[in-house]
Amino acid sequence: MVPGFDTCKYNDVASLEAAVKRATSDGKGLAAILLEPLQGEGGIIPGNKEFFAKARELADNHGALLMCDEVQAGMGRTGTLWGHEQLGVIPDVFTSAKALGGGVPIGAMMARGDAATTFGPGDHASTYGGNPLACAAGLAVAQYMCDHNILDNVRARGDQLETGLKKLAGKYPTILGQVRGWGLLRGIECIAKDITPGELVGAAMKENLLLVPAGANVVRFVPPLIISEAEIDTALERFEAAVKSKAN
Repeated sequence: MVPGFDTCKYNDVASLEAAVKRATSDGKGLAAILLEPLQGEGGIIPGNKEFFAKARELADNHGALLMCDEVQAGMGRTGTLWGHEQLGVIPDVFTSAKALGGGVPIGAMMARGDAATTFGPGDHASTYGGNPLACAAGLAVAQYMCDHNILDNVRARGDQLETGLKKLAGKYPTILGQVRGWGLLRGIECIAKDITPGELVGAAMKENLLLVPAGANVVRFVPPLIISEAEIDTALERFEAAVKSKAN
């Protein structure tokens, strides 16, 4: 959609290499490779290490930047502070927003090396990028996460949610399929031919459980990072009730 961008198939090394070849043909240059560590809207698809290692290699070989979009995966959502930490690569640039301010609008771009020297004061304007309120909120969020071991809770509750969803997939194999994701960014496939993810989300809403579809056939779970063990159990019970209501 944005001029100058090409696309490749996610987690497909050959497709990535082909995109880079197209970008560098006919005297063209490769400026950057931009990837999500885990695709959110695309259907809760985690990146794999081979794909991201190849992206890092290709960027280095062509003097380009490796950039990560951490708006959904960042700020502890995956169980590490940043999603790219799950993949063993260090990007040159990554972006953050939303969770960074705990509800207060904010956006940020982090850069290292040569990428960090590109922008000077005034080169790039952002309404919420650096105002005092947004920055105070961001600092408060970071302090709370450190003081309360939030990442430990994300990992524990994420494992609990994954285990529960897999049990439900085994119990309702004609409706629910693969469970995937990291931490508290999880998705479960809706494989029933006559039930859409949106319908499951609607049924869950009737059980007082707020979910959202993702991709073509996935129901997405993105609970608060401070969610408790009991609340995960309640969510799973309500989701099962929703599945049952559509199965009948």
